[in-house]
Order: sequence, then structure tokens, then C-alpha cells
Amino acid sequence: MASEVPGGSRKRKLVLSCCCLVSALALAACGDERSDDPGSVTPGLERDAVLGPFLAAHWTLPVLPQGAPPEGFSTAEASLDPATCGACHPEQYAQWSGSLHAAAYSPGLAGQLIEGGLAHPLQVRNCQRCHAPLAEQQPFDAALRPNAALDVGLRAQGLICAGCHVRGYRTLGPPRRADAGPQAEPLPHGGFEIRGEYLESRFCAECHQFFDDAGVNGKPIENTFWEWAQSPQAAAGRQCQDCHMPDRAHLWRGIHDREMVRQAVEIELFPAKPGGDGVGASLVLQNRDVGHAFPTYITPRVFLEIYQADAEGAELPDTLVAGTIGREVDLARGEEIFDTRVLPGESVRLDYELPRAAGARELVARVRVEPDYHYRGVFAQLLETLSDSRARELIGEAARRAAASAYVLEEIRQPLGGGD
Repeated sequence: MASEVPGGSRKRKLVLSCCCLVSALALAACGDERSDDPGSVTPGLERDAVLGPFLAAHWTLPVLPQGAPPEGFSTAEASLDPATCGACHPEQYAQWSGSLHAAAYSPGLAGQLIEGGLAHPLQVRNCQRCHAPLAEQQPFDAALRPNAALDVGLRAQGLICAGCHVRGYRTLGPPRRADAGPQAEPLPHGGFEIRGEYLESRFCAECHQFFDDAGVNGKPIENTFWEWAQSPQAAAGRQCQDCHMPDRAHLWRGIHDREMVRQAVEIELFPAKPGGDGVGASLVLQNRDVGHAFPTYITPRVFLEIYQADAEGAELPDTLVAGTIGREVDLARGEEIFDTRVLPGESVRLDYELPRAAGARELVARVRVEPDYHYRGVFAQLLETLSDSRARELIGEAARRAAASAYVLEEIRQPLGGGD
């Protein structure tokens, strides 16, 4: 049974992975039907055209070696270590240190680069293009030989300050803010080159959009930039940085951050009209202000759940109905199993109608987020196959982190009147 929900009468049915004890439910997307697939790519999405000449050269990845420091540079000015940058930029350094960019060379990645399908030198360089992009972070050079310039300490720090801001010992950044104080003179490291592209979404596209990739079912595995480009937020002139770097904060919060996600989605539980012995409701989640598909990548899962609970709040057996929001892809076969993600402005609805269970006192609706759902499965398989002790240690740590990243986004409890 379904209550009236926002979004109009026309609804697009989405395939759904259900965990319920009745027949599989459909998760209905509220809003106008679209003729295109969610996030489908058009032929016009070409890397160089999107990035433009400056960014196309800036994002030659891995980043070319910095070369010899300019004459007169101090040891600090020639350093690529983020901590050295933090001496003059303490706020940005502190923010970056707790971000996923700082953790981009994660245990899960590091373990796979030691043993397995990603351990070949070519794959190592391909993975590190975004996760640890400087030439000085690469264990292999362009000829796939051991890199004498490798700085192991830099590699472990992932996407560091220089990954975005330093090229050939030239420092680059966005225009100074109007309210910025006076600049110190003389400026260290020869000052910085002002580029407006740092404030535009296309600055992020090289690592958050798979260009020239037909992907699976017509959609690249990483399609975030194109999803944003088709969004109402893009039409309104809002950039990735407006949400993920508010006030130029170097935090890049996303699906792992409950507070940020909660601010961007609307969640409501609509009770069905009372009558009979059944329990009915509809749980609706709207992508109110996520500027791309929710979630955007194949890694996360969002679970909608409704169940009946007893007087102590415990779930009663045989009363759970659940739906999945996400994209499931069999990467080995190149097949898309389902795509139930919610595009900007759209909603999904999980309907509930079951007999009232003995002892039921309330109806509980819950939205759970598992940001690292896909990786949990990957890590479990790797732990069954890896033999290298260091690789197993890293993957084990990654598995623990992935499990710990799950959270409850919202829980709504509605009393059920009467009862036995």
C-alpha cells in the first residue's frame, strides 16, 4: 500500500535488491519519467574539451617530475612534504590531514599493489594516477623501471598539496579572496600563479570522471562530473567546490560524512490510512541537494528498511521489508545488475504492507549507509587468496575500516495504537 508522496503521479520503476519476507518490492522513483538512462554518457563528453588546455596539461598523470628546484629556493621551498606546506598554511593542512584525499593511498589500495591483479607496475602507475599522483610518489617510472626518485613517505600520504598545487616547482592556486589580508613580502616559493580553474568543477573531473570509457550499460564506472553537469545545481552555477570545499575548506566531505549527507537528502515516513489488521507505510527519500546521483559511485549502498518492533524496540521476526539504493556492477563480466541510484530532484519510495505481528508496538523506518559496501566484498575475497603477509595485514586493516564506516542516516519510530 502506498501513501500520497511528493513528486507527482508518474513514477519510474527501479530494479531493487530486496531483503524481505514477501515478494520482491519495486522501489518507485517519484518524478517525471526520463528517456535516458541515469547518468548515461553522450558522445560530447571528451576529456580535452571539458578540461580545456590548462587543465589538460595540468592533469598529465602521473604528474611529471618536478625537476631541479629553482636557484635560491630554500630546503622548505623545495620540499613536497605536506607538513612543510602546513608551516605557512596550518588551517588547510589540518583540514587536509583528516580528509579522504590524505588517505587516498589507503591500506586497501596499498595491499592490492603488493600482490594480485593490481601489483603489475603498469597497474600500480594507473591506480596511483589519482591516489598518489606525483612522479616522486611512483615506485616505477614511465618505462616501468624502479623509480630512483621515489619518496616512500610522500607515497604513503596520498593526494598531497603538491598533487594539486605544484608543477615543476611552480605553485598554483585560485584567486585570492576579496576579504584576504595583505600578502607578506617577499612571497615564498616565488609566489603563486593564479588560475580561476581551481574554483570550477572541471578542476575535479580528471579523477572523478572516467573519460573515453563506455563503462557498463552505457555509463562509466566513475561518472560524477557528467552527473553534476546535467544537474539543477550545475544549471544554477554551483560547482563541486561549493559543497565539497565550502569557504575553500580542504575537507572534501562526502558519502562517509553523515552530517553532510543528511543535509542533502529529505527523508519522510508516510503512514497509511488506519484500518484492518495490517500495517502500512511508505518511506520516501528525496535527493534534495546532492548535485549528482545519490550515491554517485558503485562503492556505497544505501538501505531503506521498515519493520515492526516490540515494546522494547526490538525488531520482530518476519516483519522486515528492505530496499537497496546503489549501483551493482559485475566488473569481471562487464554487466550491470541494477542501478537504483537517485538523481538530483528525484525521490524513491519503499512501500510497506504486512499483517500486524503479535506484540508489535511501533513501526520503525531506517535509512542505513554503507559507504564502503563494495570494498567489503572485495577485501573479504582478497583475504581468502592473498599470501603476502604485508598485503594481508593491509587488507585486513582496510576491511576493518570499511566495516566501521557504516552509519544510520535516519531512524523514524511511529507508535502502533492498540494491539494485544
